[in-house]
Amino acid sequence: MRELFDLSEKYGFTAPLVSAPDNLDLKVYLRLCGALSISPTTVAVVSDIFIALQDIDERIASFDFLAERIDRKVSNIRHHLVLLEKTNLVTSEFITTDPIRRRRGKLYSLAIPKGQDIATTKSDPADDNVSNYQMVASSTVETINIDRYDDKTRFLELQIVRYLVKAMRTNRKDKAGTIRVKLKEEGRAKPISITARAEEGRLIYLPDMSYYAGAITWLINHISERIEEADTIGETFTLPLEPLISMAKDVPLSDSSAGGYTANAIQSMQRISATTFDMRDFYGQSHDSIKDIDMYYKLFRLEALVTYEDERQVEKKAAVIQFPRSTVKNIIAAVRSKRTLDDMLLIDSDVFATKNEIEILFGLWAREHLISGRQAQQIYTWNALRESVAPSSSLSEFKRKFSNVVLANADPEYKAKIHDAVRDKIVQVVETCHLSEPRKGELVVEYGRATVQGYLINIGYSPDQGASVIAFRRDMSALHILNHLNGNR
Repeated sequence: MRELFDLSEKYGFTAPLVSAPDNLDLKVYLRLCGALSISPTTVAVVSDIFIALQDIDERIASFDFLAERIDRKVSNIRHHLVLLEKTNLVTSEFITTDPIRRRRGKLYSLAIPKGQDIATTKSDPADDNVSNYQMVASSTVETINIDRYDDKTRFLELQIVRYLVKAMRTNRKDKAGTIRVKLKEEGRAKPISITARAEEGRLIYLPDMSYYAGAITWLINHISERIEEADTIGETFTLPLEPLISMAKDVPLSDSSAGGYTANAIQSMQRISATTFDMRDFYGQSHDSIKDIDMYYKLFRLEALVTYEDERQVEKKAAVIQFPRSTVKNIIAAVRSKRTLDDMLLIDSDVFATKNEIEILFGLWAREHLISGRQAQQIYTWNALRESVAPSSSLSEFKRKFSNVVLANADPEYKAKIHDAVRDKIVQVVETCHLSEPRKGELVVEYGRATVQGYLINIGYSPDQGASVIAFRRDMSALHILNHLNGNR
């Protein structure tokens, strides 16, 4: 039983106590609350507790202190913490703050549950008297180790976000089994060539990546637990679909078992598994004998779908997934160096909360530039921006969908100065944006301004180039986005 006499002496705190560890990521914590169907009232209470604890150096305070600070009864605080404990979002231990009688009290600590805890949390928190569904890593498959990650802060998905997403389908109706793109990189003599190939025509569709983001989030938490338990970590893992769907789609765990969600998740994982990315002219390291490497990359391989009955005899499904060895090794290294979840992830389900595929790609493009410190070119023509953000899309699709992003975020204070060369093309004004209609039913912004993903975007006509151009500059008011993504809180 831990002795916390110093808290009693310094602040007059007596048990029961609440703590919030210094490394607790509130954003991740609240997202997990949503995924695990925690009530809005409980979320509000725990948020108030977290904020109140920031005023205490030790991040620990008594129920009495918190009750006064957040204007709630002690019994109400205890009620919500007990509810959170049942879903592994709070842990508790016995301590004492009484140096004389050493009376036993409780310390409740806010906690990010590990991967297995998340996966085994039940839709009904009250039923916690049954054994958990275990997920056990299987044997390791040895592969040649090629280090292809050139950013150690966001090691995990930098190559995926910078390169591979550019070779994914952006059109749901596109039946192509192959996509080829060439990406020009500053400092490289040749553009990087990427070919996405699908088995049986099932080429990955960009929104499928939300399930990859969910799987990686699960994997990081799962490996964190395995390292703590000193277990052997392989490359193949069993992921129950409900927590995977919940994290991928930001839906409550209780809703994720719906048939539509399950069917969509399986189809998406099948497409991810069936797509291989060939990368050429990519290997840029100096070596005496190796001149280049043609790499063949899969995000993961879906090995099996398991149908099982849970402890309440309800039929559920789980996916057996093999991840690339490099992905697992890099997660292990990052966890051992005590990086936070946000330090490791560049993509999460937030960026997939739209049905506009170009908006997804632009969000990933902007995050990659903000985090890696790469400078976006300041002015683009429509086609140059398409080649940088979404080279697998057609120009007409890109202009239409990017225009929708600008319209949705239009600056209400913007006042366009229409050039004579464009004036006759304007067919409609929406908010402060002036639109043309190059094809029937396809409206394109000719003049407009918006702030999206940390960038101030201006679209207008350039007499020098004789064409419409899109200008970017960092939105200084959005610097908090960069700070957050880099872990500076």
